[in-house]
Amino acid sequence: MAEESLQDTVLVLQHQNDAGPGNLASWLDGRSTAWQLVDVSAQPLPPVVPRRALVVLGSRESVYDDTVPWLAAETAFVEATIATGTPVLGLCFGAQLLASVLGGTVSRAPNAERGWIDVIATPQAVGPAAGEPEEAALAGQWFAWHQDHIQPPPGSVVLARSDRCVQGFSAGRHLGVQFHPEVTLDQVGSWLAQDRRRRQLHQADGDAEQLLHATRRLEPHAASAAAQLYQAFFRS
Repeated sequence: MAEESLQDTVLVLQHQNDAGPGNLASWLDGRSTAWQLVDVSAQPLPPVVPRRALVVLGSRESVYDDTVPWLAAETAFVEATIATGTPVLGLCFGAQLLASVLGGTVSRAPNAERGWIDVIATPQAVGPAAGEPEEAALAGQWFAWHQDHIQPPPGSVVLARSDRCVQGFSAGRHLGVQFHPEVTLDQVGSWLAQDRRRRQLHQADGDAEQLLHATRRLEPHAASAAAQLYQAFFRS
């Protein structure tokens, strides 16, 4: 693919088979947006060039685990891509990696968030200084699956929180959200079919059948909110 065409392409970095782009893929396809998917755990990273955007998806790994074999290369890639002027959208692990690259920190949290959580906008997101259109789409019920805490980078704006941690921040044109706007009912069903995921949910006092029921009820509205978030990010 020529460098000129790459500049109009959205690059999506995936880290495992069951954590793909979900409804983001449908949203991009519905707008005839060119995009490329790379599985960082199994494929080489592409050239560093300016792009329309870089999206970094979730992962079962942690950004503070230096034993992850592909993490150093991806971190360097994200840093170099930011230097080209490409805006980055980080989702869950992607938000943590974005924060880390920009000078924030990520650590293990004492408690996990598993399932649907309430996210509220911060005063900075709704006050007179709020100038980013994606901020209005951040408040609501979102699907989360992590046990980490983001300390956003210096100069960033915290846009949203849950009762446990930061859920959204912006830094210039970059946006990180700790939750999973891209998640679909099929993805949640796939996750809950895994013994490891069910154990994690049980440890967080959750129930798989109740979570599936909640997902059937909440996912359509969350998908609509996710579309607003994507629209705002790619318009910025």
